[in-house]
Amino acid sequence: MEAETQSDVRRIGVLLAAGRGRRMGRTKQLLLWPAAGGSKPLLAAAFDAIAKVCHHMIVVLGHEAEAVADSLGGRNCQLVQSDPDGEMFDSICSGLQAARKTDSEADVLLHPGDHPAVAGKTLEALIRVGGNHRDCAVMPVYRGQGGHPVLIPALLVERILGYDGHGGLRRFWKENSPLCLRLVVSDAAVVQDVDTPSDYRSSLGRDESGPERDE
Repeated sequence: MEAETQSDVRRIGVLLAAGRGRRMGRTKQLLLWPAAGGSKPLLAAAFDAIAKVCHHMIVVLGHEAEAVADSLGGRNCQLVQSDPDGEMFDSICSGLQAARKTDSEADVLLHPGDHPAVAGKTLEALIRVGGNHRDCAVMPVYRGQGGHPVLIPALLVERILGYDGHGGLRRFWKENSPLCLRLVVSDAAVVQDVDTPSDYRSSLGRDESGPERDE
């Protein structure tokens, strides 16, 4: 059967932003991130990083939900509530359930709200490979470390929602390794999250062209 093209498949972006940011010591979704002409909230940067390849966006909120939603500056998206004190897998399921209700045949591009940058060529590669492997999730890997976003085909969404959640999504991939295709990329941004003040300072100090360079 001929592989589906990029235009054949709808994609829903699910952005995870429910956490309290305990290791950061503040609500990290609201931190400022460099942008053309100034800066934008970290969550808005993560949103913009993937929205360009998604037909619909879902943002999972929790801690300081109103302020975090306001940080998106009116960007067109569906807001979903999750427990900020729950497990990460709970937030993932909240987003996946909303995506399934919106369009049960759409793929999901799952992305954390503290990953503010990902190269366009990385997104293109994920989508291209995903189009050729419709039964597998596609995860970017940089220097042996798995990263984000992860492209989850519609066929796998229901299976993840039926998982008992023990060990989170990472455990699910480990137990179902044939369903996860790991794509080696040269984009360091796929593994650069912002969890701590040190992460934030380090990220702000990097060369802005860094994630686009081949290494």
